[in-house]
Amino acid sequence: MRRVHDRSVVAGAVVLLACVPGAASAEQPQPATDSSAESASGSPLAEVTVTATRREESASKVPISITALTQESLDDRGIKDFSEVARFTPGVNFDTSGTNTISIRGISGTGGAGTTGIYLDDTPIQMRALAFSPDEALPKSFDVDRIEVLRGPQGTLFGAGSEGGTVRYITTQPSLTKFSSYARLETSTTDGGAPSYEAGAAVGGPLIDNTLGARLSVWYRRDGGWIDDINPVTLAPVQGNANYNDTFLIRLSALWAPTDKWSFTPSIYYQNQQRNDINTYWPLYSNPSNDQFVSADPTQRHVPDKFYITSFKIQGDLGAVQLISNTSYYHREEQTGYEGTLYNLGFYQADVFAPDVSGVPLLPGVSLPLIDANGIHLPPGALNYTSPSTIDNGQQNITEEVRLQSSDSNAKFVWTTGLFFSSNRQSYLEQIHDPLLNELSLALTGVPYTDIFVDGNGNGVPYVPGFPNDSYFLQTNSKDQQYAIFGEGTLALSDEWKLTVGVRESHTKFSFNTYTGGPQLYAPPTTGSGSNAQNSFTPKVSLQWQVDPTDMFYATYAKGFRPGGANNPLPAAACALDFQSFGIKESPTTFNSDTVDSFEIGAKNNIDNRVRLASSIYYIKWNNIQQTVVPPICQISFIDNLGKAVAKGVDLQAEVSITSALTAELAAGYTDARYTQDSRLSPTEVNPVVANGDAIVGQSSETGGGQPTAPVTVSLGLEYRFSAFSHEAFVRADSEYEGRAKWLTAAQDSNTLQFDPAAFTLPGTVFTSLRGGVSVGAWQVSAFVDNLTNTHALTDYDWTICPGGTCTAASGTRLERAFTFRPRTIGLTAIFRQ
Repeated sequence: MRRVHDRSVVAGAVVLLACVPGAASAEQPQPATDSSAESASGSPLAEVTVTATRREESASKVPISITALTQESLDDRGIKDFSEVARFTPGVNFDTSGTNTISIRGISGTGGAGTTGIYLDDTPIQMRALAFSPDEALPKSFDVDRIEVLRGPQGTLFGAGSEGGTVRYITTQPSLTKFSSYARLETSTTDGGAPSYEAGAAVGGPLIDNTLGARLSVWYRRDGGWIDDINPVTLAPVQGNANYNDTFLIRLSALWAPTDKWSFTPSIYYQNQQRNDINTYWPLYSNPSNDQFVSADPTQRHVPDKFYITSFKIQGDLGAVQLISNTSYYHREEQTGYEGTLYNLGFYQADVFAPDVSGVPLLPGVSLPLIDANGIHLPPGALNYTSPSTIDNGQQNITEEVRLQSSDSNAKFVWTTGLFFSSNRQSYLEQIHDPLLNELSLALTGVPYTDIFVDGNGNGVPYVPGFPNDSYFLQTNSKDQQYAIFGEGTLALSDEWKLTVGVRESHTKFSFNTYTGGPQLYAPPTTGSGSNAQNSFTPKVSLQWQVDPTDMFYATYAKGFRPGGANNPLPAAACALDFQSFGIKESPTTFNSDTVDSFEIGAKNNIDNRVRLASSIYYIKWNNIQQTVVPPICQISFIDNLGKAVAKGVDLQAEVSITSALTAELAAGYTDARYTQDSRLSPTEVNPVVANGDAIVGQSSETGGGQPTAPVTVSLGLEYRFSAFSHEAFVRADSEYEGRAKWLTAAQDSNTLQFDPAAFTLPGTVFTSLRGGVSVGAWQVSAFVDNLTNTHALTDYDWTICPGGTCTAASGTRLERAFTFRPRTIGLTAIFRQ
């Protein structure tokens, strides 16, 4: 019933390509070009230049599906971070629950290494999921030359992790010949929330003409909160507008050219984000129609996230060959987590303190549940019980890449080759801080917690001395190493035809050591270690047909991969029943790399410089998928290679100059990303972990979340430029639609082990914004309204643990928490650009 025949997609795509000659997608110009292929700034259909192939090329000549936005394009749309970039990019979805997971063309994993490459200039910064909540670091969009989103696997030039595609933040570089400056000021107010404001400035230019230049950027932003925190027991106010977020950014770079053949570019980039609380609310106590969003989470979730990158780039002109070397060090410290108290109360009432589980009766007058759809119900003597969780993530990455490439871009054969090395150290510390566990145990049963949490021999399991008061902890340190050699060449077969062939051979090695313990494991603390080493070969072949200077068609095959890894050991005592239902004796010690094979046909056209179109159809086979498995009883996850999937769809970008003053932009995508076979951990397992036809889902910051890629996304923008009192002025409207999911996820599929009867399909969403402004000299002042209709549609949700029995949403046994858009926000922006 849920299968869609491949030929229907192919037929529809052929019609699309035949009727709509593809055009240069929204690709990014270089600093000297203010317009974007998706922007109506300046000359809306002016040609642009991108570096998606690691060399400067005209967007209309690059056989890649790409969206690129300049700083001016970002400003026109009011974009501050990637969550907003995704709304303007076909085939791209962004997790709103806090993980920052990016899904491109439906390729998004729940475990293992990332599926989307994330680069700041030439430095990869994505992270591996060692266990839970691998929140990606995403730079803010201030003083960037452009943001490029490359759709489809980029395994040849960008290597491991770029299975679905690659996101590139290209910063503004120093100039040796010209001074430039950029500043942005903004203030806004949110319905029912606190004000937001920002201030930033960037300046750069020659210190010694033609020899030494520098650029400095400094930026600060406060995103005001709009969710009020209350005490979950007394319901008394704790803090209004608690989910505010402060971000500080500074970047310093220099460019030294001692000769006209050589240049050296050192730089440092620092970003510090301090979130006071997360953007989740309780529908139980909220009234979205009145902009009243309330969270009764027992503990505020502070999320400090800071990172810096130091890099040193060398460029040399060797005549017929160019040398490019980039050396970088990336250091990140982030703390995230999940709502530990809600998790513990759900876990304790279902699997610990229930008399039929523990064998210890509850005290007279004491009853369960501790938590249900009506909130938290703590027993007398433990009314102040909380058990906050924290997850500390650390990254220390060293990256070196050396490239040689041909100098003459007009030669019959152009090529790029290089060597890549990275050594990435990552740390993970998950803790459930549970100092009141004994107090809760005494209040419920009258016995200490060590009488409840006992090992297989009946001995009590106390706190571990090194982690006092933690009822559970997991400490993991890992090391990823990668060596790669790559090359890509394009041969002009004739004036119209070009053939591109690329290859990359990679050797990856992953190792880790771990230490885990706590009463919740019903066992003494244990140590473990593991490793995994693999080679991977990722080819690419592309045939390009330049029919005429404005019409180009291409067909591309590309392979992508992400490296394998190893699992933390799961405690047999806590997970024995789960292992039995899975038909396994223990969790797998390692998991292998997975791969994608992508087939794409695309077209790019410019019709009379009034209509620019870019269209593509794709079919991606995803094999040996790394997938997180969460045992329903012990709730301690592991990763295994389970199943195959296919992602297929269509991308379309269009920019139309209706008149010299009025432009329209369209970005639309259709994505069908689903598993193509049942996936089991063993032959004896009755129900699969995922079933044939289930939708692929990505990461979520809370158990129970994780949403599939929207099958249909449409972004429509209209911009009108005119003269107001002899000054250039504009008005702009943007609206983005994400369709309702068409296919069940494993959590919604009653035939799978992950089935959750409370899981439901999110509605489609429409988000609309307006912006209008006027330019006075070097300043542009504009007013804006984001979330014009003040929509409060859900964008994600999660439920507390099922206590057993009936666990549907209507049963009243589980508490729901939800995510939605920031309410309507009205503000003013002032931008200085010179």
